[in-house]
Amino acid sequence: LGAIHVETPDQSLNVLANGWLLYQTLACRLWARSATYQSGGAFGFRDQLQDMLTFLLTDPSLVRSHLLLCAAHQYEKGDVQHWWHAPRTGVRTRISDDLLFLPYITALYVVTTGDEGILSERAPYLVSEPLNAGEEDRYETPALSSDEDTLLSHCLRAVDAVRFGAHGLPLMGGGDWNDGMNGVGGEAGESVWLAFFFCVTLERF
Repeated sequence: LGAIHVETPDQSLNVLANGWLLYQTLACRLWARSATYQSGGAFGFRDQLQDMLTFLLTDPSLVRSHLLLCAAHQYEKGDVQHWWHAPRTGVRTRISDDLLFLPYITALYVVTTGDEGILSERAPYLVSEPLNAGEEDRYETPALSSDEDTLLSHCLRAVDAVRFGAHGLPLMGGGDWNDGMNGVGGEAGESVWLAFFFCVTLERF
């Protein structure tokens, strides 16, 4: 908790920045998984990957292990479990931005730590039938693939899973970061936000 220390004229900001926010992220978001809007104790694919940014400079070993955990919650088609309870009972959705957080955070991790070896670490895929036409999501306990693949391959599969709409922008799918946009997605709704995120992910990766 003392890895980062700042001193500002605002004592309340000092209290937040010097340990408290990091503690809150570690204890509440990563370990308990009981933060606001996420009180069920499940891992959120995008949620905890976003939280990992907190630990890039304070405990990168947490980021490393979590990247491999998330890779093992990616389906063979490249989509991922939106959330799951350990070991892998969760929901398969059409939400489109989830999968890009794996290559995005992986790229930031490698650039920050210099640990290129993580790209050769291996993880299995989830195995189940793809969502049927008209099926928005499915709560399930999928199997694990018998073969494992490198984290690099998992990241590339995530990028390749992005689908594009009539104007060349990524399809929103079941929602892009803002889950309240689900009704705009589906097979037609495109996302400018996801286009920017897609470009940033490719540049960093």
